[in-house]
Amino acid sequence: MKTTAFAIAAAVLGLAVAPAAAENWHVVSRSSATVFMLDVDSITESGNARAGVLARVPASGPADDLSYSAGQVTIRCSANQSKPGVEIIYGPDGAEQERIDDGYDFDTIARNSLDSYVKEMICDGQQSDQTFPSIRAFIEAGRPRAR
Repeated sequence: MKTTAFAIAAAVLGLAVAPAAAENWHVVSRSSATVFMLDVDSITESGNARAGVLARVPASGPADDLSYSAGQVTIRCSANQSKPGVEIIYGPDGAEQERIDDGYDFDTIARNSLDSYVKEMICDGQQSDQTFPSIRAFIEAGRPRAR
């Protein structure tokens, strides 16, 4: 019984942060080191919150290095609050290496922050003009800058 309960819990946890089967990654923001991308097909709503999967991809690197991290971010739209979920680290071969759950609670979203841009996409339906069917496609395309 414990084995079955553990397997079910592990499957639910995996579904909570795994990218949806159909992916539609939109560039949210970028710095010189990192490109932040949201899978808009992963957006779900539960109660007074919406959630989606946010990836952090190195802004430069070889096309065969598929390293990145992705985690669920939950937004309370009307309360202007966000909370990170479990973060998954993927290695150079694209395989999962580690899961990190820091157990953060909801916090106020600062103006002009990454979370404020994510909120515009998750809550207001804004979309980027730079989209990719997968993180792999973005990396293999040379991690292009905005057009």
